[in-house]
Amino acid sequence: MKKISKELMGASAAPIILTVLKSGDSYGYEIVQKVKELAKDKIEWNEPSIYPVLKKLENSGMIKSYWKVVEGERPRKYYTLLADGKEQLKQNMAEWDLVYSIFGKLKTEIS
Repeated sequence: MKKISKELMGASAAPIILTVLKSGDSYGYEIVQKVKELAKDKIEWNEPSIYPVLKKLENSGMIKSYWKVVEGERPRKYYTLLADGKEQLKQNMAEWDLVYSIFGKLKTEIS
């Protein structure tokens, strides 16, 4: 299987980030590493590319950032999922389920 296209990743970035944050607060590098691990390196996603998406999600009130300082480590900007983000995630999941269903039906028709 080839790697996932940049276009599909762009369309998927916000729902993926919201889904990762649903399981707990996280920071940019950690989010990217989690997705890469789950995708078994089929996704080329680097840390800088998610920050515009994180900023957009924060500006729209779906997530909130805060700085966390752990002794002996550099400060990290963490993100937490807010109520609006949870609602958006529900909507995104319903949309993705519909698209997945359509692909499944089309695949059956052409087989």
